[in-house]
Amino acid sequence: MCNLIAIFASLLRIATAALLVWICVQALPAWDARAAFAALPDYDYRVEAERLRSAEQYSEALLVVDAGLNADPDPVMRERLDDARVGIVAERDAFIRRLSDVGQGALTGTGDSVEALAGAVAADLFVFGDVRDLVIQGGKGLRGEDTDEVIVALSAAGIALTFAPEIDFGTAVLKFARRAGALSEAFARRLLKLTRDAISERDMTPLADVAGDVATLGRQAQPAAAVAILKHIDDPEALRAAARVSQRPGGSFALWVGEKPALELAQQGAAGEALLLRAARKGRAGVDYAASHLRLLTRAHPLIGLIKGVYKGNVERLLGDWLMQQAPAVLGLLAGWLLFECWRFAHRVGLAMRKPASVKEIVEEQPPAPQPKPVRRAPSA
Repeated sequence: MCNLIAIFASLLRIATAALLVWICVQALPAWDARAAFAALPDYDYRVEAERLRSAEQYSEALLVVDAGLNADPDPVMRERLDDARVGIVAERDAFIRRLSDVGQGALTGTGDSVEALAGAVAADLFVFGDVRDLVIQGGKGLRGEDTDEVIVALSAAGIALTFAPEIDFGTAVLKFARRAGALSEAFARRLLKLTRDAISERDMTPLADVAGDVATLGRQAQPAAAVAILKHIDDPEALRAAARVSQRPGGSFALWVGEKPALELAQQGAAGEALLLRAARKGRAGVDYAASHLRLLTRAHPLIGLIKGVYKGNVERLLGDWLMQQAPAVLGLLAGWLLFECWRFAHRVGLAMRKPASVKEIVEEQPPAPQPKPVRRAPSA
């Protein structure tokens, strides 16, 4: 009976050890992915901002500086970023250059600066820009040149949406991006269909939703950066995700620096958005790694689900992080324990298989008891 109890206890310990080994094995891939992700170097916001400033890409430079300040750098780096921001703003706000860019944007609808976009948008808001584009495209048609159906459709929609400045702003940004070659063909085809349906069916709601998302993206990001983000958007669903992420601190920078992979993460729900914002602090390399290892980096440890059913708070997060960090060492200890318990189990089973001898066998195997010697009595006298 005692041997059976000992065997059962050994089996229970083996099952426990095996379960813990399995838990650690499940944590290893995620541990490797998180370790590799953490080893990536952080994004150098100041150096990149200075590079963009030298290239006169002031919108992007300010976007990078603001993202760096939002990343909570040390006091020295924060002071350097503040100085860089002052210098960038000073160069950007040079009066003569700004006036020239505004005029170019208003008259041609093109340009590569904040002011050019502002001039183009202002012209569109006052209908002049929409009429201008219709005239330009009509002239191309008369000369036998190719016309841009997307520009024509958006101009017509812009005139129809003049009563809604917020939406009209979105269509103006879309036209600016189209002229700059920053709209993918897939998205341009969707826009063309939306505008045609809106005009023919007299229902502006679907187009207004798209224009509203573009307006949100244009407000949250620096204008040139917003146009750069649009370049990687292929459908309204991706645009909606981009507009949502852009409203979070550092979101516009993450979309700009991560390009297409950033949009893929943005469409993966709350977990994807949170991972995108973390990955952007390591630049494009971080976003690329996060997009290719999304499943591992966002996978919850199997033990966490059990803990969540018992506790509420930070216990599961702390234990999960500890397991992810110590998984290799813990796995080695648990594997050793499992092997030891298996050896003990085999030893106990071997003892149990040695059956005790029966009473008869024990008696037969014992040597015969020595017979007492007869006592001789002395003869009587």
